[in-house]
Amino acid sequence: MNFAEILLERKLLLLGNFVLTSGKVSPYYLDLRPLPNYPEFYDIVNMAINKVKELPHDIIVGIATGGVPLASFIACNLREPMGYIRIEKKGHGTNRTLEVNVKGKRVLLIDDVATTGTSIEKATLEIVNGGGIVSDALVIIDRQEGASQRLEKLGIKLHSLFRISEILDQLLKSDKLKENEKKAIVDYLVKNVEK
Repeated sequence: MNFAEILLERKLLLLGNFVLTSGKVSPYYLDLRPLPNYPEFYDIVNMAINKVKELPHDIIVGIATGGVPLASFIACNLREPMGYIRIEKKGHGTNRTLEVNVKGKRVLLIDDVATTGTSIEKATLEIVNGGGIVSDALVIIDRQEGASQRLEKLGIKLHSLFRISEILDQLLKSDKLKENEKKAIVDYLVKNVEK
């Protein structure tokens, strides 16, 4: 499976100028939320299952919205308990962000993409406030822009199925990109992506 080309073909990796949550402007944007619409999602789920089997955890928690489908499929296949965490409170009902009891449990966090690690950090704080423990997080793609270092300070190891440098390297070697797109990506990688 050439995941880099699949991302481009399925328009899950978009090229242009995109403002990220951090405020940085990037020549590419990853939108993996539609990934479950495609058959390749099952290959990703199987890769993730193999990783999850190696990681210490009692429960799997998906970070909304991108991490929830992946966490659900993993938990279902492994017949393990699963919950999820909202980005923000609903403002009605129980008004919780954490939709699972994590007290005394080792939680494995699942998300689709990690950039700076703020989403995983916020989720970790919610889990810790709920009495849970987080030592590991798994994402499909690590954008390699500081997430692993940020999480390391919290005692969390970030695992990824793919690193953006590997994905973009494959595309740079292919004939799928225009020369100006290649240049913009190379410039961005040099300035922003950790090795």
